[in-house]
Amino acid sequence: MSQIKKILIVGGGTSGWMTANYLARQLGTNNGGTEITLVESSDIPTVGVGEATIPPIRTLVSLLGFDEAEFMRETSATFKLAIKFDNWNTPAANMGDIADTYYHTFGKFNQINTDLMAPYWVMDREKSGENYVDYTMFEGGVIDAGCGPKRITDPQFQGPMQYAYHFDAGRLAELLKKKGKAEGITQLIGTVDDVKLKENGDIASVITKEQGELTADLYIDCTGFRARLIEGAMGTEFTGMNDVLFCNNAVACQIPYEDPKEIIPPYTTATAQTEGWTWDIPLNNRRGVGYVYSDKYTDKENAEELLRSYLGPRGKDIDVWHIGIRTGKRRQQWKGNCVSIGLSAGFIEPLESTGIFLVDMGLRWLAEFLSTTDKFELAAKDFNGRMNEMYADIIDFIKLHYAITKRTDTEFWVDNANPDTWTTTLQDKLEAWKSRVPGLYEFSGFPQVFGLTNHLQVLYGMDYVPDLSGQEARYLHVQAAREQAQKFKGTAQGGIAVMPKHRDLIEQIYTKGFQPAPNR
Repeated sequence: MSQIKKILIVGGGTSGWMTANYLARQLGTNNGGTEITLVESSDIPTVGVGEATIPPIRTLVSLLGFDEAEFMRETSATFKLAIKFDNWNTPAANMGDIADTYYHTFGKFNQINTDLMAPYWVMDREKSGENYVDYTMFEGGVIDAGCGPKRITDPQFQGPMQYAYHFDAGRLAELLKKKGKAEGITQLIGTVDDVKLKENGDIASVITKEQGELTADLYIDCTGFRARLIEGAMGTEFTGMNDVLFCNNAVACQIPYEDPKEIIPPYTTATAQTEGWTWDIPLNNRRGVGYVYSDKYTDKENAEELLRSYLGPRGKDIDVWHIGIRTGKRRQQWKGNCVSIGLSAGFIEPLESTGIFLVDMGLRWLAEFLSTTDKFELAAKDFNGRMNEMYADIIDFIKLHYAITKRTDTEFWVDNANPDTWTTTLQDKLEAWKSRVPGLYEFSGFPQVFGLTNHLQVLYGMDYVPDLSGQEARYLHVQAAREQAQKFKGTAQGGIAVMPKHRDLIEQIYTKGFQPAPNR
């Protein structure tokens, strides 16, 4: 058996340096373990428009060896407690207006005895006047109040509320690069001119203009959409999904706050537009804003104009950049002695902030399955199977937001609501959920990226509510559910009383770091 002695990562940026750092720590690079080299075409910092994440990012940041306060300061990070969806069911009369809104929080579903709270909300919603989140959990009230998820005295990566981060991906790449060099990673600056293959189709070496021929036992492709190794050299097929998820372009910008003390929302805002949607990600000193759209329904010029209109008068002269995106994945993300991580493996539009998560899970499974070079075929089979299942689940969940819209103002929304553009698995789910509440055991996979609580919040936030007529006898705890809903309001008020405002918390962390109370 041949041990993995050398890994070559081709491509830098967030995914490249995250890969290098994670594997260096898992494989003991600084302790005489696997040698890791990263070759990238330049040492120029990546520009970050703003990245939003989901809660598993906390575990990843901790595993990479960061102090939470240091990580936040160095990446301009803020906390994320939810995504706020505006206008996904009804178009606004004017740019900037809100026709409808709901939160997708990181809160869990709740129960009365063994029953979900969800069916009680369905039966009681007209009488209570409450939206699903406020009836079944406390998070919405705390988010409305603009609070952070924890206090400065809470331990690192922990708090009373589930949370993720917003951060500058360019600054994260620089931080990872600095840390990676301390972890024993070798950085080379070089442009790939050619890739030599062995007779069996594996990579024999990578030829660079500046560094010559580079060899390794395992090659990791972090070259983004170019997929220089996994596709360019090894010919793995990319399966596009733009027939399901239409958005294939974006226009983005950075916009500083007008007031340095401006309120920082503890959430990402996703606002539905005529041919796509805008993201609005609040960092500590600026917002990262972009418009994701389909060029089948609009063009580059109109998309840019819409983004500038969304920004208001300050958007008139601000610099923007256009990004072409390729939605889909490759069936073989690991082939032979080459693994693709990040955009080279696939891309799903950033509606639910899964970009970093897909890198994260790819790295966790890669490190777990790696053993010896003669076991690559078996490891690749497991890796590809898991990644393909995860992509399929995420694609269904993203399409869900579009599929159940009531908007008919443009062809973009009409076509999205056409079942012919849904996957068969999503069609089956939505048909079933017309007459029942989704059940816990429908979401038992690992990792459960988007489980029961996520689906309930999106379905009921967008008013896709089942008809439970004739099923009332199944639910025996109507009064207890109403009382529990009132308790959630009390919990929210209690949280508001003790949790700091988001900007105040960020400033405290940047200045003092976390200061956990001593154990009693």
